[in-house]
Amino acid sequence: MAKSTEKRKAPAHGRAKRPLVIDAHAHFNDPVVAKFIREKSGRTGGGFVTSGGISKKFADAQLKHIKYVGERHRNVDLRLKELDQMGIDMQVITSSPSAGCYWADGKTGLEMAARNNDTVAEMVAKYPDRFIGVGTVPMQDVARAVKELRRCVLDLKLRGVIIGSIIEGIELGERKHWKFWAELEKLDVPVIIHPDGFTHPERLLKFNMWNSVAQPLEEALAMSSFIYEGVMDAFPKIKILICHGGGYLPFYAGRADITYLDRPASRGKARKKPSDYMSQFYYDTVFYNPDMLEFLVKKVGHDKIMMGTDYPHFMKTWDAVAFVTKAAGLSKAAKADILHKNAAKLFKIAL
Repeated sequence: MAKSTEKRKAPAHGRAKRPLVIDAHAHFNDPVVAKFIREKSGRTGGGFVTSGGISKKFADAQLKHIKYVGERHRNVDLRLKELDQMGIDMQVITSSPSAGCYWADGKTGLEMAARNNDTVAEMVAKYPDRFIGVGTVPMQDVARAVKELRRCVLDLKLRGVIIGSIIEGIELGERKHWKFWAELEKLDVPVIIHPDGFTHPERLLKFNMWNSVAQPLEEALAMSSFIYEGVMDAFPKIKILICHGGGYLPFYAGRADITYLDRPASRGKARKKPSDYMSQFYYDTVFYNPDMLEFLVKKVGHDKIMMGTDYPHFMKTWDAVAFVTKAAGLSKAAKADILHKNAAKLFKIAL
């Protein structure tokens, strides 16, 4: 697709003398879709986290969090006020990957994803100087997913899609999904991989570990599937943004490499060792450890990393902008790339 030349106005408020900031990881959901998922899927939130086997205290806390998040999906004035307070000029808002309702049939998944995509597109149309939109698709039905991808990009003018890390037991790299990857590469838009919980919650419900421990593992598994199933070699121009800094794999690639080198039978379709693919992916900064940011820059290059907040989650306890601006060992140019230039390039935002 031709690069967008649409000019974006500077925000009317909230712009002090500081670097431009684009938030590449934020959520915005249609409340009707969210309600449908809670009522029909049996999941209380966090994707695979179900209402069974959890304490009342945990369930109450989850519902309280859903209410907090839901208010920021509905109240745009509140969102804009908080973005200004955080020093964020533009935000990439995404449908939740759960909006595709992978647990449902393809027709239902398409209906829910399309509704959510329309809501995101309407938000962007109202506030084009503040928001860039990303849709989602029903990956359980590849034909419908391809069709909705085209509608998102060509009709709604969204800048990509977000999907989960596994589709009801089917890994992302498996051949069933290759028509989707081919279309994504053809349209030249990114896909964001964001886990929707974890597939085996029985050990992880306690202490909220489905989020703190398991989601980074889901990301590592998704990246591994792309690598070993041959997607990264078959579609070399594909643009894949892995949330939460890529999960565990970029920081533990040595173990994957030694297995690849020592046990050739384990290589699958990968033409090179796993760490050699790390710079083909894109990453956000939602991993909270300052020392890991400098490591990831050395591992994949500062041109593949972009600032993210995970808004409206964790915003009370984490300053995502300062995470980058105060990072030790990074040049001023590297910080500018991470704060806005990389996201502008990936999502075709003309500044």
